[in-house]
Amino acid sequence: MTAAAPRTRPNVLILMSDEQRWDTLGHAGNPAARTSHLDALAQESTSFDACYTPFPLCCPSRTSLWTGRMPRHHHVLGNWRAIRPDLADGGLAQAFRAAGYHTLYCGKWHVPGTTPQRMGFADTAAIPAVLNGKDRGRYIEPYRAHASGLGYDLLDDHIENLTAADAHALRQTPHRGTARIPYEHFLEPWQTGEFLRALDRRPDDQPWLAVCSYNAPHFPMIVPEPYDRIIDRERIRLPAGLGTAGAGKPREVADSGFAHRYAGLDEHGWTELIAHYLGLCALIDTQVGTVLEHLRRSGDLDHTIVVFTSDHGDMMGAHGLMEKGHLLHYEEALRVPLLIRHPDATGGGVRTSNPVSVVDVAATLAELAGVPWDEADDGISAAAMVGAPHARATRAHVTSESVLYGMSADAAGQYVDPATWDPATDALNLSIRTPQLRYIYRSRDIDELYDHTDDPHEQHNRAAGPQYAAHRAELRRLLAEEVADVFGTVAAGLTPDKAYQLEEQ
Repeated sequence: MTAAAPRTRPNVLILMSDEQRWDTLGHAGNPAARTSHLDALAQESTSFDACYTPFPLCCPSRTSLWTGRMPRHHHVLGNWRAIRPDLADGGLAQAFRAAGYHTLYCGKWHVPGTTPQRMGFADTAAIPAVLNGKDRGRYIEPYRAHASGLGYDLLDDHIENLTAADAHALRQTPHRGTARIPYEHFLEPWQTGEFLRALDRRPDDQPWLAVCSYNAPHFPMIVPEPYDRIIDRERIRLPAGLGTAGAGKPREVADSGFAHRYAGLDEHGWTELIAHYLGLCALIDTQVGTVLEHLRRSGDLDHTIVVFTSDHGDMMGAHGLMEKGHLLHYEEALRVPLLIRHPDATGGGVRTSNPVSVVDVAATLAELAGVPWDEADDGISAAAMVGAPHARATRAHVTSESVLYGMSADAAGQYVDPATWDPATDALNLSIRTPQLRYIYRSRDIDELYDHTDDPHEQHNRAAGPQYAAHRAELRRLLAEEVADVFGTVAAGLTPDKAYQLEEQ
């Protein structure tokens, strides 16, 4: 394909990782990070330093990204819960396609009950298999055929493309290991190649919206050389609350697998685990550099909006907790990177602490590209902040919400209408983040309130403190107003204060 001529409408490139929290970049102040390409991109971008996911899990967050709706409105209230049927054929890509854009999706999908094609992507590459109703992220059959053809013996019954040696390392080390498959044949570099080949077959006479969605740095921490050792262990900062295994947290958190699954790790073990996680973040950084260099050589970068983000974060030892999930409404699981580079923005390196949500991305990109977006969504466009260091905030706060039906996270593609939510059998966790405070409401457990003014690592629960009573009441009121349209029973119980048993810490 010949290099595309400049167009009046910009292309849009979305590069997305999985389970990457905001502070994994050198740009974000992490001294151990090896993210030179993303740091350079940030210097040409607007960095939304207070971007939050509406649900700390893959499927709900990704559905919010493409629909611009909160989980209670798109109904993917948990992994493998199917999207609201009338939304299965709509979303951001459909809007861009209707506006004359060529649309391309490559990699992990994770929107149950629909497909990239149904939601408007005209071309696809490296799409994972759906096994037992679940889109299995890394289980991309063409990649498995590629690796097997090179002589790598992948376990037939393992969805993570592991060899027997990889699985053994996870049991013995534990929780981390050096990949048997070398970097040049690892999933992410292979996917980058698939993405660029698909991008190069696009029509010459259309602007394009292209998404490359990677699996790393999502667990398991099987990392190819040299990324398994690229991180300087001396520069790693261990998280606050490490080793406390949920001490002082609500019972549902303290008793969860998130608190106990990694309880046997000592400081050396945590350091190594974090190093492997940051190594996978460095691997993603390399892919970003490869894609951007490809666009630079083709001449497309100068008229392409570039976005980098992730679906949710990872606790990675904070509070003694790991991973992400329904119960973990903490900064480390909810806050994600969001960089937007606009080729026409005057100057780069803009940073904003104005709060934004993943649900705002669709409206923002539509406005930046001049694409009509008339969805009845929950998003608020942040386009006015792009390239504008002193732009006003469009939100006073952001919220997140998560549900457990029957107190279980198990599902396999079923659709559940949240109107059927039953407080007698189900659980609802809600959180709200203002510039100063985070408040977490749990329908089956105690509240939490953290003051980021003097407690940025959320170590001291102030929900029972008399001096925070007015703050707590106001944040409960705001949450009640937000969810009343779907969870009216909960909203009714949020306004009159429930009994509280935890002493101030």
